Amino acid sequence: MDNYIYIVASLPDLTINFGSSQFSYTDVQSQIVDLLSESDKLIINLFEEGFADETLNADFYAKTSESKNRFMRQYFTFDALLRNKKVTYLASQLQQNASKYMLTLDDIEFEEEKKVNEIFALSDFLQREQQLDMLKWQKADDLALSDYFNLSTILSFLVKAHIVQRWAQLDKQTGEQMFRQLLGEVRGTFDGLSTKN
Repeated sequence: MDNYIYIVASLPDLTINFGSSQFSYTDVQSQIVDLLSESDKLIINLFEEGFADETLNADFYAKTSESKNRFMRQYFTFDALLRNKKVTYLASQLQQNASKYMLTLDDIEFEEEKKVNEIFALSDFLQREQQLDMLKWQKADDLALSDYFNLSTILSFLVKAHIVQRWAQLDKQTGEQMFRQLLGEVRGTFDGLSTKN
């Protein structure tokens, strides 16, 4: 018997806090996973790969596109489109050719493309990162809008919990360091994606 009603009813309220706060994603996630079925745990395992740089590659996005879970398919399609936009932006900053590092996607309309372009036009790095996370937050909300007491509701919550965890560990003084780290991650992504081509 599924525990969705109990799990969803017990989820804490989350808000984006772009400053320091106490929050443990690991604790919250483990409490949820303990109550899920084995088949749902497999979906959660794949979901978590979407937040680990070393597993973000063409194979991961191919697996999520074939998932039986609608939220997984739609959210990570959005995530792939967003990452391609980020690669384009960062490649321009690094004076790299972005085309060979792009994820190959079907001809999919990117509904949020205009908003994403506006975000990348912002000159302040921290403001860009905040706006991107707010966009991800809103996407997670929108995709679970018609879902009640099911796994998609839980996945939407976990997307937002990842965002909360990220900002709980940061403050404004880390902005420059974040940017250097991000460029390093992207260089690693370039290397990883190029091996897939």
